[in-house]
Amino acid sequence: MKNQNIQTALEKLTQNRYSDSSKKRGGEGVVYTRVSSKEQAENNGSLEVQRKYCDNYANSNAIAIREYFGGSFESAKTDGRKEFQRMLEYVKKNKSISYIIVFNYDRFSRTGAAASQLSEQLRTEGIIVKSVTQDIDTSTAIGRLQENFFHMLNNFDNRLKSDRTSINTREVMLKGYWPYATPMGYKNLKPKHRACFHEYVITEEGKQLRKGFQMIAEQKYQFQDIVDYLSHRGVRITKTSFRHVFSNPFYAGFVTGRLVGGKLIKGQHPQLIDIKIFMKVQDILNDNPIAGVPKVFRHDEVPLKTFARDELSMRPFTGYKTKGIWYYKIKDGPTPVNVNAKYLNGAFTDLLTQYEYKPQLRKKIEADMTAKLKQRLAGVARDLVSAKKKITEKKALLEKIEYKFITDQISEDIYQKHSEKIRTEIAALSKETDMSQIEGSNLKLAVSKCLTIAQNLSQAWLSAEYEKKQRLQKLVFPDGILYSKQKGVVRTPRVNSLFEAIPLLAGDSSKNKKADSSKNRLQFNKVQQEGFEPSRGFSLLTLCTV
Repeated sequence: MKNQNIQTALEKLTQNRYSDSSKKRGGEGVVYTRVSSKEQAENNGSLEVQRKYCDNYANSNAIAIREYFGGSFESAKTDGRKEFQRMLEYVKKNKSISYIIVFNYDRFSRTGAAASQLSEQLRTEGIIVKSVTQDIDTSTAIGRLQENFFHMLNNFDNRLKSDRTSINTREVMLKGYWPYATPMGYKNLKPKHRACFHEYVITEEGKQLRKGFQMIAEQKYQFQDIVDYLSHRGVRITKTSFRHVFSNPFYAGFVTGRLVGGKLIKGQHPQLIDIKIFMKVQDILNDNPIAGVPKVFRHDEVPLKTFARDELSMRPFTGYKTKGIWYYKIKDGPTPVNVNAKYLNGAFTDLLTQYEYKPQLRKKIEADMTAKLKQRLAGVARDLVSAKKKITEKKALLEKIEYKFITDQISEDIYQKHSEKIRTEIAALSKETDMSQIEGSNLKLAVSKCLTIAQNLSQAWLSAEYEKKQRLQKLVFPDGILYSKQKGVVRTPRVNSLFEAIPLLAGDSSKNKKADSSKNRLQFNKVQQEGFEPSRGFSLLTLCTV
């Protein structure tokens, strides 16, 4: 009887620590509250409401609160928040803590898959994240699936808000208004207003910057002399920030940025310097690079820079122009490799056509792809842990081989042979782990978005602006492409699983053969013919931002 009493007491202790399925949970916990902005923290009272509900929840479940965290404004787009990290350190250090109580899961984190992973890590340490307004039993597989869904939904909502903000910001910029931080040399007289009501004036610092532009244009001074001159007059400039400041078209009366594709738009703010002087300064800066400050190149003629690599040396291509013609080349490789930019761009365009399909086949492909993905996802979970463990082991082995090569313990031939083999194995194992990104996402939306992009994939890439080209090519081929100078062909080590499935599901092999036979330029990754295995991951969030 005594042994039975001891066993019963031990079972209760274990349940208090590791189970969150009982109504009266008991144990110790912490409360984390947050809002996203300073204005919310100061004005809307949300922090007090969150704390009140968390306290009520703790009382109802006999959870003793040992500490409160947050109570301020912190964005949940990343988990690098100071107060959030302080809370995590506390609960991991104090082994008596069994619960982190939040108002709802989006107060905890909005990082999607990363939030799910963090919750799982905390769970293995006996710490349960409890949402007051979404009280689910995470001791079961269904409960954990629900929690993951909330994390993914919060992240998806974040991205949707970001997309809407980007659209509104772009429209504001197209009208000539600057929606970001006030550039050096200006003062915004209406900083609390929307961008279309901002009112900029040139400050004393701006007048000194104008003198800096004139000094550069005169070509009588060294750049360091100009930095010293401006610094002594209170201008916040260094040798490192010199190029960034004096290449900003805002000073010439224009606004530009990624959201408007780099287009120069006449601004609504006062012009600091004449456009002719500004352009002269740009020519001088480009012809006279500042030591330690690299020039930033972005040429539409070579969008495959760094994305394409030489198959033999695995070094990325850069771009250069000679006699009016653009080329890709590798730097410092064992064998020089140069390829005409139009040729490589054309080869890549042909590669994209493999993943296009006839519009009349869309409904069939969409239904088949959704069904196959659901079927495949059902079996992913059981293999995921094993695959991640093997990837970690392979990466550790790769690091050892790299160390031996660096320290001259093995030759370059042996290093190339074994490192390439291990990288291939890691890529193969990554097929399963990448699919975990789909869990909790709207599968039909992802498939539909993929097929919309793929229908005219090659033309979409050709007509896109530089940055969108790069996002699109990275989406379809996550590991880039390889070019073989010896064979004159292009291949890709990995294809996004959804795009890779399209040729198989469409049953349209004739176009693929035709695209490869005429010029013998391409060597495509072969789509497996045994059946659709959508194991190469994609991200719904990535699809939605392309």
